[in-house]
Amino acid sequence: ALLADVLAIAAWSPLLATTLEQNTEYFTWLARERADPRVRTSDELKESLARFALTNSALNTQNLLARFRRRELLRTYLHDIRRSHTLVETTEELSNLADAILDYALTLARQDLDNRYGLPTKTDERGRAATADFCVLALGKLGSLELNYSSDIDLVFLYSDEGSTAGTGNRGEVTNREYFVKLSEAIAKFVGQSGGEGAAYRVDLRLRPHGRDGALACSLDEASRYYERSAQDWERQALIRVRSAAGSNDLFARFKERITSSVFRRDVSVSAALASVRLAKQKIDRKDEKKTGYNVKLGRGGVREIEFIAQALQLAHGGHDDWLRVSHTLVTLGRLADRGFI
Repeated sequence: ALLADVLAIAAWSPLLATTLEQNTEYFTWLARERADPRVRTSDELKESLARFALTNSALNTQNLLARFRRRELLRTYLHDIRRSHTLVETTEELSNLADAILDYALTLARQDLDNRYGLPTKTDERGRAATADFCVLALGKLGSLELNYSSDIDLVFLYSDEGSTAGTGNRGEVTNREYFVKLSEAIAKFVGQSGGEGAAYRVDLRLRPHGRDGALACSLDEASRYYERSAQDWERQALIRVRSAAGSNDLFARFKERITSSVFRRDVSVSAALASVRLAKQKIDRKDEKKTGYNVKLGRGGVREIEFIAQALQLAHGGHDDWLRVSHTLVTLGRLADRGFI
């Protein structure tokens, strides 16, 4: 039975066939994992990654994370092609895997920077010194727990307060902004750059405030002001799917509380919302116009159009109806249908 499953994986995925060929110890691991069709939570995957790191301590961080992802894909892919997972379960497990990898990268990068500069500090409500918070925000398919096998991961890096580090490390004191920009660079490097065996993910950082011109990490106040006053409609639309992938959940909750009224406004009509997302879709089409053949993601009637129509109706009705403020596209479509909007 294991041989049949391995042959099925190899037939469907050349990448995973090569992974098994190069790592024969994965057969024993897969023999255990194939019998348990549960969707692995991010916490379970964090524990698995910690064990994997202990037994592969000689690897550099990029190769460690890339290898761990490929190993975990063996189980997810097998349950997918055996139809023991639904589409929703498959994309959820793929998203949980990305969360676990981001959490590991954040922990490792933060340990290094704390040793160099000391902890980033802030002053709390009672005037006491405390540690500034940091959060990796996920948008796009990772944000809505709909990641697929080849998805980019869209990230925004957020920190709670300006200030400076404690200066207890071997490099002395720096500003919190400098510390958190360095932290963001390290996370993006660990997760998104190849260490010789390919990167774990393609990381897209263009959705951050001010796009490519913006700092790699921004403070809570700065991000809140941007989305309230300066962001374009398509940038606010992207925040429908935002969530915390790693870091401080409390910081994310504060961020979401501040920006929700800017995303789901009460004065947006259906026609205006559709016109806005149509404009965003046309920009994407212009970038893709040289490609030939049908594109299931970007083509007419494709995945992106479905997502954008759902999001347009959320923008039009979500200001009056909290129940429609969900990130998952399939859940959104079901709720819009229940309300009679589609």
